[in-house]
Parts: sequence; C-alpha cells; structure tokens
Amino acid sequence: MGRSLTQRAKSRGSSHCEPSPLNRPPRTKRSQYVIAISVYLALALLLWANVWLTGNVSHAITCNCGDTVEQVWWLEWLPWALVHGHNPLLTNAIFARLGGVNAMSNTSWFTPALLLSPITLLFGPVASYNVANLLAPILSGWAAFGLAGRFSRRTGSRLVAGALFAFSPYVLKNTMLGHINLTLTAYLPLTIILVLRLLESQNRPVRTGLLLGLLTIGQFFLGFEVIALTALAVALFALGVVLVRRDVIVAAWRHVLIGASSAVALSVVVLAYELWFYVDGPRHVAGPYWKVTSGRPWMIINAGRDIFTGNGALRAVGYLGARGPNTMFLGVGIVLFIVVSAWFWWRRRALLIVAGVAVVCWLLEFVDHNWWAAVPIVSSIGLARFALPVSLCAALLMCASIDGWWSAIVHSSRARASGVGGLFARVGVVALVVLAFVPLVVTYTVPLKVVRPVVPLWFRQDAATLPSSTAVLAMPFAYGVQSRPMAWQAETNMSFNLIGGWAFVPGANGVNDEIMSPLRGAIADLRTMSEHPRRLSVAEQRTIRAAILRWRPVVVVVVPHFASTCSEEMMQETIGLLPRLRDGSWVWAIGTDNRLGALRERSAAACN
Repeated sequence: MGRSLTQRAKSRGSSHCEPSPLNRPPRTKRSQYVIAISVYLALALLLWANVWLTGNVSHAITCNCGDTVEQVWWLEWLPWALVHGHNPLLTNAIFARLGGVNAMSNTSWFTPALLLSPITLLFGPVASYNVANLLAPILSGWAAFGLAGRFSRRTGSRLVAGALFAFSPYVLKNTMLGHINLTLTAYLPLTIILVLRLLESQNRPVRTGLLLGLLTIGQFFLGFEVIALTALAVALFALGVVLVRRDVIVAAWRHVLIGASSAVALSVVVLAYELWFYVDGPRHVAGPYWKVTSGRPWMIINAGRDIFTGNGALRAVGYLGARGPNTMFLGVGIVLFIVVSAWFWWRRRALLIVAGVAVVCWLLEFVDHNWWAAVPIVSSIGLARFALPVSLCAALLMCASIDGWWSAIVHSSRARASGVGGLFARVGVVALVVLAFVPLVVTYTVPLKVVRPVVPLWFRQDAATLPSSTAVLAMPFAYGVQSRPMAWQAETNMSFNLIGGWAFVPGANGVNDEIMSPLRGAIADLRTMSEHPRRLSVAEQRTIRAAILRWRPVVVVVVPHFASTCSEEMMQETIGLLPRLRDGSWVWAIGTDNRLGALRERSAAACN
C-alpha cells in the first residue's frame, strides 16, 4: 500500500510546497498580489458597506463621539497646521487656555493624516477617516499575505492567512472604535519580512536596514504601541531562532548587525527631535496612560456575552452597533484546527518558533495587571493588544495547517488514482477550513453601523467669524470621550480654539495622564454642569466664573439639541448675563474687558 498519509506529509517537509522562512522564498507573482488585494478590498467593502455602497463617504461615520472624534480631529489638524504654519507637534486648538496638547504623547495618526491630506483638504476629515479605515485591513492583509509566502507557495493558503490577520476580532473591535493606529498593522509582518531578509546572505544589509528604518519612522508617526508589540514579538522570534537554529544566527550575525545599525541610525537622526518632544517636550505625559487590565485564558475561544447587542460603554467610546467578540477571540474552530494540524508541521522548526511566540503572547494577555503596571515603558501597552501578534502567528500556523492537509489528502495515492477522488479531496479540505472559521465568523455583525451626524448651525456659520484670539467653551462640555465639539471643530476647518477636548494631557500631578490623575477645579465643575447641571453647587459655579474670567476673550455656546436639560439656565445663572440666541444656540461673548453679572441664587423652581 506504500507509505501512509502522515509519512508522506512528513517527507515533504523540504519539498517545493513547504519553503523555509529562513531562506529566500520564491518570488510572488504580481497577479497573486492583485488577487490578494482584490479579496481584501471586497471584505473591507463588506465591512464598510454602509459608507461606500449605501452611504456618503464625506459624512457617514460610526459616531461623532468617543475615540472616533479624536481620530477625525487629528486627521484635520496636521494639514491645517502645515497650511497655516503651526508646529504640528504642539497644539492649542484643543485644551485652549489649559496648556494645549503634545501630539507625540498622543496617537496622532500623522502618517495617514499626511498621506490623506489632499482628501482632507478637498472633502473633509470624515472622508479621510473612511478612506483610512477602508485601506487599513487591505494593507495589513497584503503584508501578512507577503509574510505567509515564507511558509507556503499556495495562494489560497496565504489568502486565508492574510484575511485572518487583517479581519481578526482584534482588528474588528479597534475598527469599530476608530483606532487606525491599531488597525493599520502592516508594520508587524513587514518588519518580520525585513528581519528575515537580513538573515539571507544574498541581500544588502544596509539597504534592508534603511527600509526597516523608514518603515519604523512611518509607524512612529502612526502609533507607538504597534512598534513596542513588534519589538517584543521580533525579540521572541529571535530567541526562538537562537534556540533551534543557532547556525542561522552565527552565519548571518554581521548582516543583522549592519542592518539593525542602519535602521537605528536612520530612525534616531530623523526622530531625534520628535523623541525628545515625546519624552520631555511641553505637555508630555508619562505612562501608564490608563489603568492596566488583564484578560482571561479562555477569551481566545469565548467571544464574550451579548455580542450581538451594544452597550453604554461601547457607545460612549464611539460605536453604536453590536459589540462583537472580544479582541482576544479566535474561536474554537481555528484553535482546534491548528492544534490538530500540528501533526503535519511540528517537525518544521520555523513553525515551532511561530507557535512558541503565539503561546507566549497569549500568556501575556492575562498576566497580573499589578505586575505589568510596574514595568516601565511597556506598561502603557494594553495587555489586550497582544492579540495582534497572536493573530499573526495564528494566521501563519493556519496557512501551514491548510498546506499540511492539502499535501496529505490531495497527493495521497487514492486521490491521484481517481479524478473524482481528487475533486472530493479538495472539496474536503476547503470544507474543513470553512468549518474552522464558522465559530469566528458567526460572532461578527456586518456591515458596521454608521450615522450621519449634524454639525450645529452656529459652528458652521458663526464660529468662522470669531477673532483668532477667542476660545470657545461649549456645552456639552468637550472632555474625554464626550467630546462632540471636537468633531464640530474639525468639520468646520479648525475655525476656533476649543476649551477642553479628548487627548492625553498631564493630569493634576503634572506627570501622568488625567485619566490616572484627574483634573480638578473648573474642569471637574464644567463636567458636572454638562452632565448633571442640577447638581451644580454655588461653590462650583464660582469656580467656573473665575475660570471664564481667566480665559477671556471667550465665547460660551450652549447647543440645546445636544446639551443636557438645564445647561442653559445654569450657565445663565453662573455668568449672570442674558445670552443671545444665534443660529439655534445660546451664546455669551465675553471680551477681555467684559465683566460677568452677579451670580444668581437658584430658585426652588429652577430647572424644573
């Protein structure tokens, strides 16, 4: 009967179907990349069908709130600052009168903001936001497809790997929340590709190192977390190579040293000022930026509760639809498929390294949060973010697993003997892969929900006529995830400076972010007026009055449609002056020489 299927699969470990990632891979045809990009474009269009197929690209958005507002704002800020000659690294357009914002302490999306600036200038920041969210999974999938070429020559297997990485629950949830810095993840697979090229004697290490440096510079202006996650993942891969293929490191250490030195040198030269601005520049913030939370081991196969409904927390940070699976989820089907398929690839040492990195990163998702919070620098990486390298490793293992089944079944003696048998074998492999994805795919609710928010008339018309030295204090108060006025500011071409906003800024201790060290005084009292005006005390009103006097010239605007009930009455009592009704909003214009009226005593019937 000849050798068994398993023996045949094992014997092909060095065959043409199973290239080694540590050696130069076969060249991927241009047509293969075209196919990959087309597939990922189709999936991205399905995800954003309510924008690109049935909506308005310049106006449809997941929510004019939460992190989405912050992203739209930064996409507008960079081209506006460059056109008007401002330093883009420090802005007073938000947190005006409060010190401004250090862009390097924030995920400021400068790379996509710069590349998409023509779209922003022509069609507005919401259009750029939608273009960025459409392209992010396409670029990430393309990069993962390229890396998978180190492990497989089959286009189908590589397509699956790229799709799993680019449309994983980690990417889906961050896409919902407008986190381009966490969904444009091509940096991770591209960095691994370049590091692998440094292990090849045929490549020029300086050229490869410079490419790695340019890639890192681009990622630096997109977000630091992916750089840190990539560095940790690459370090784990390097450790694995040292343990199982020390000969590769010994043979290529000069190439690696030259390439790494070139990358570091270029990055330091270009980013020296920006690094200083991040570490010690004005209004910089020291981490951790938020409280560290840990996951649970079973979250990789448990999507979570109520995944087909939304909740208040999700709506607050920027998405009005179903919450979907947790970011760490992959599904029992994919995990089981990879584990069972290990029989076909466990002798390939490169894949053992990939599996080891996946396990370590998975374990890091639920380390003790107190311990993680005490580790300098990396404590600012959310533990849930380790789902990114886990999903890439799972994608590569999925690719190898599909190859293993294909080689074992399709090339079996029975399949070769009968054309019908070969057809059924191929269908069987495809069916196995589809079944593996079912527990994951059924947790998704697509297309993503979007709305078409309205910018109040006052912000569209009157705000543009304000003198440049005037700041705007809006109700609802722009603070934290409830920063709708930031969207109004961005969508009206930065026509005014805004008191408050949503960004990482020094808190009460002047070091940590205000989430870790809450701001007091007028900021806290304005939040009370915005959210619970009936609870505002006379002492808090006096604090707000003193702040308004310090912030002159200032225009106070209460937008009835968006502000809490009673906000206009409480603001009028606090300022002591009657407002003007302008374009549907209540407005107080307080110049440098203006004084406030007498603080009114609240009547028993006030705000009823």
